[in-house]
Amino acid sequence: MRRPTIYSQRTPLRFNITPLIDVVFLLIIFFLVASHFVRSEQAQQVSLPVATGGEVDNQQSPNRLTLTVEADGQLFLAGEPIAEDLLFERISQLETSDPAAPPEVRIRGDRDGEYGQMRRIIEYCASRRIQSIQFAVRNAGDAP
Repeated sequence: MRRPTIYSQRTPLRFNITPLIDVVFLLIIFFLVASHFVRSEQAQQVSLPVATGGEVDNQQSPNRLTLTVEADGQLFLAGEPIAEDLLFERISQLETSDPAAPPEVRIRGDRDGEYGQMRRIIEYCASRRIQSIQFAVRNAGDAP
């Protein structure tokens, strides 16, 4: 008769890190895509007007639309040219997308441009009861 051994034949404990690697790759992809969208909002170079009382706005709102108005009146949304009627449609969608967060519109207007294009956008936002309209400006102390 064979005597039983005290030590059993167990396999060593191994950690499966495959799900951890998957999560890390998903986070990397998320941050790459998010940074692309943040950069594409400000892809169009415009000469912003100078203001002495400008405030830094670091808050990110899910219900914010940032658009650029060039000196010639051309509109850009997320770095892509857009027609005025399509922009108004996007503003209408912004208004109804999330009732908990108030809609915001940020206008990056060229300081050498005409005010007429921005005025039509402001009036349309007012007709849709959008109360938060912000203008991107450059502080007087910043380099040009």
